[in-house]
Amino acid sequence: MVVESKVYRTRSVKSQSAVMTVSELTSQVQRVLEGAFDSIAVTGEVSNAQVRAGGHWYFSLKDKDATLQCVCFRGYNQFIKFELQNGMKVVVRGKLSVYAPKGSYNMMVSGIAPVGVGDWQLAFEQLKSKLEQEGFLDAARKRPIPLLPRRIGVVTSPNAAALRDILIALRRRNPNVQVLISPCRVQGDGSSEEIAQAIVDLQSLSDVDVIIVARGGGSIEDLWSFNTEVVARAIAASRIPIISGVGHETDVTIADLIADLRAPTPTAAAELVAKGRVELLEKWRNLNRRLLHSVEQKVSRARLALNRLDPKHAILRHEERFKKMRHINESRKARLIKAMENKLSRSKHRAASLKERLIALSAYNVLKRGFSILHKTDGAIVRNAAEVAPGDLLTASLFKGRLSLRVEEVHDDEREN
Repeated sequence: MVVESKVYRTRSVKSQSAVMTVSELTSQVQRVLEGAFDSIAVTGEVSNAQVRAGGHWYFSLKDKDATLQCVCFRGYNQFIKFELQNGMKVVVRGKLSVYAPKGSYNMMVSGIAPVGVGDWQLAFEQLKSKLEQEGFLDAARKRPIPLLPRRIGVVTSPNAAALRDILIALRRRNPNVQVLISPCRVQGDGSSEEIAQAIVDLQSLSDVDVIIVARGGGSIEDLWSFNTEVVARAIAASRIPIISGVGHETDVTIADLIADLRAPTPTAAAELVAKGRVELLEKWRNLNRRLLHSVEQKVSRARLALNRLDPKHAILRHEERFKKMRHINESRKARLIKAMENKLSRSKHRAASLKERLIALSAYNVLKRGFSILHKTDGAIVRNAAEVAPGDLLTASLFKGRLSLRVEEVHDDEREN
């Protein structure tokens, strides 16, 4: 336990030899303790935290060696933004008090600060975690914003610059939309309840299509009304889709997380809700351009079709076709003549080659070289000596002329082919 340094001065007590009643002793201890420890700061870990009837907080503050009983009455804890939880390390400020009926002392706490994190941030994270566990941050519960709202509810201060910015943006983007202002304070004590009530008031109207909850920029303290549970639950319970436009782009509140759509600024919220009209106008322009282009194409094709039906154009088209066909035929004729000439030339060349070969192989050329051909009387050619016998008559055909011969002798000489 750490206690602020302080010089303590005890009051005089009765002599140790005097006999005192319990009440007298307790009264003297009370005067000493409460007088000496009337403004202290103590750090420790919270345990046994309880909220009693009337909203008072009771808890123990402990370290590894000691425990201190503490109470923080509702008049003080209503200004503490976060929820006290077991295991939390904190610094508490207050004074010691003696409870005479039990002869015990405890600490009357007037302020609590978390260790290692700011109390505003801690309160934000605690509420966010609580709402997340209940499903309020689920993307599935987010509702779509109407494409073309006719009547828009605005929850904000009627004197705020945010309202002026919203009205200007709506007038610029969709001048036909109706705006219903549900006024409330957006800062200070009781403003959270007013914001929640302003949202509830709009639920009774059947013709409100979407609600904008808005406030301009400021510190975390200025925006804190939008980080409260009462506002978060009012947004979650709304039957009408809600757009949150609180603070600047870097500011993120619980209202932003619960709303169906978060806008970075109040002006952006108005532009988002009026986006439907702008989108429809752009779609209409695109469709109009596409329609005109389609009509122009159809007219162009119809004009071409009419031109094709005109006799003059038909004759011109046929003349062009005839010229084209004549050109194709001439080209084909030239290719055919060329092919025939090439084939005839190749045939002549081949015939000359065959003629030369034929001449080279003819018997005439053989006889010219000094050979002769023997014929029997029946005209058969003698190819083998064994085919004749002595005394046979033969005819020898020479290059020039013939001879009549008689066989005297036959010699059958075997030769290799």
